[in-house]
Amino acid sequence: MIRILTAFSLSLLLLTGNRLEARSPVEEEFLSVLWTIAQRINHFYFEEIPPDTLMHAGARGIFNALDPGSDYTLTKPDTSLAQNFFTLMKVSETIAANAHYIVPPDSLIRFGVAGMMEILDPYTVFMEKRNLANFNIQTQGHYGGLGFRIQVVYPDSAIAVWSLLHEDTPAARAGVRSGDLIVAINDTTTKDLTAGDAADKMRGPPGTPVTLTLERAGAEGPIQTTIFREEVQMRSVPHYTLFPDSTGYIKLTRFQSQSSREVQDAIETLLDQGMKRLIFDLRGNGGGYLQEAVAITDLFLPRDKLVVFTAGRAFRDTTKYYTERQALLADQPLVVMVDRGSASASEIVAGAVQDWDRGLILGSPTVGKGSVQQTIPIEDKGELKLTMAAWHTPSGRSIDKRMRKDSSLVSDPSLIFKTRLLDRTVRGGGGITPDLPTTGRRASPLYNQLSGWRTLNSQFFYFARQYHVQHPGIAPSFRVDKNTLDEFRKFVDSRDFEYISEAEAPLQNLEEKVEEEEEYKKLGKHLKRLLSEIDKLEENHWDENADLLSWKLTYDILEKNFGVRTALAYDVSVDPQIQRALDLLANPQEYEECFQKSEIGLDEEAIAQEARAGEIH
Repeated sequence: MIRILTAFSLSLLLLTGNRLEARSPVEEEFLSVLWTIAQRINHFYFEEIPPDTLMHAGARGIFNALDPGSDYTLTKPDTSLAQNFFTLMKVSETIAANAHYIVPPDSLIRFGVAGMMEILDPYTVFMEKRNLANFNIQTQGHYGGLGFRIQVVYPDSAIAVWSLLHEDTPAARAGVRSGDLIVAINDTTTKDLTAGDAADKMRGPPGTPVTLTLERAGAEGPIQTTIFREEVQMRSVPHYTLFPDSTGYIKLTRFQSQSSREVQDAIETLLDQGMKRLIFDLRGNGGGYLQEAVAITDLFLPRDKLVVFTAGRAFRDTTKYYTERQALLADQPLVVMVDRGSASASEIVAGAVQDWDRGLILGSPTVGKGSVQQTIPIEDKGELKLTMAAWHTPSGRSIDKRMRKDSSLVSDPSLIFKTRLLDRTVRGGGGITPDLPTTGRRASPLYNQLSGWRTLNSQFFYFARQYHVQHPGIAPSFRVDKNTLDEFRKFVDSRDFEYISEAEAPLQNLEEKVEEEEEYKKLGKHLKRLLSEIDKLEENHWDENADLLSWKLTYDILEKNFGVRTALAYDVSVDPQIQRALDLLANPQEYEECFQKSEIGLDEEAIAQEARAGEIH
């Protein structure tokens, strides 16, 4: 066992090192990455972290990554940040020099960074270069690449074209189809590649070529195509439409650069078509740029209305964000849809609409991410996304759940606040609670197993990618019927899919014991009878899930053959939560009565329990 005892006292000058002698590799990594991150946390993190707590977290991260016998002891606690982290640097150098296993300096320091991140909130992260690239794609909405989403699929161990972003991407124009399997990139096999590795190989400077080798259902052999990369624009509004009763619908998937422009364009188009009311769908939208959230809220509220304000330890003054122009959609009835995947910027928009009594929130309670992150470059290593402030809705409430990375709740400030116009009671500390609680489709064990949520062997994907081979005349009006469900059942049986229900799962271990251990063999007859009854129950589950499976198969088959836009148009037409919103907006009396309730979220815990059951849409 390595036991390191240290007792150092020194000044900041010693740590930052204006010295002539060469630094060790560990010291170089420590000063450029871990020490820099520690300083930023110490100065800017939205709540104060004692220096010794931060240092011990870094040390635990390092030692947790070593063998179980390695440990450290401090003989003299220090109070300053510099003193604590000089000690940690010396500990790191001692490990690098004496540990039985060779630990590269960059790995050692990143173990320390990971340890510090563990004691902070879930949204403070250090992003290495690859992760930083993915983060920038999600927030900025463009990248140099081909224009499709990918996922590893088994048993092929291949990279699947999961969906095309839209019809005007380099890949779409080159003939790549959703459902294709990418078996080679520039003549290098994709077998055993991670999705991240494959994405790295396909992204690059616009104008440069990449050659893909594809396997396509129904094709006689591999298809090879060379595609020139372009700057691909990701749309944050993948679908909008006008229902026959003049209700508009807009789906927003992220708050990236230009999202407000996309939403404005959609509203203007729908108004030109005669829109009289709007459903604004933020379900599953995890957020993005705060400024875009403010700009989108500006489309619904009058000029000079407070949208959100932020406050943090590192900021002397509170920053307030107001609407700047007259609302594009000023008086029309408005429903904002949210769920347990709606976070951050989504909650800013929903909170402002609710606090100003401008519209109704429908769905299930949101995430409760009421904090603001800023990215800080860490030399050329990556960026620190650091929580620097908490934001508050116009009523003054913070909806932040204040979670740690281990999901423990730091505090629960369920204080009471009032909406700005109608004086309705709203609460802080637990996300945005809807005015009208509703739940969407719920996943079942059968659905999850067919989706390959653990195995990455999605029966839906494989069935949908080959469906056109047997049904070449498929049209956008296609809908799954009983014959399709029967065909799907035969298909999954041919692929040796075995559904294991919650009743059967605990018995699998017992089955092995009956087969292998003499003392359990006498249970074999009883177990066989029990399993026979469970088989009957599992067969019933197929019938009970028929509607859910029909929806999923219809969506996937339409997406594989006609693109995301056609699939979304179908989904919107059958979504039960959207139908509830349509019914609400079609009934002006019910819509107005919802604003007369004195308190929002009286059944908050019941709503939360329903939401945790697992919605899909």
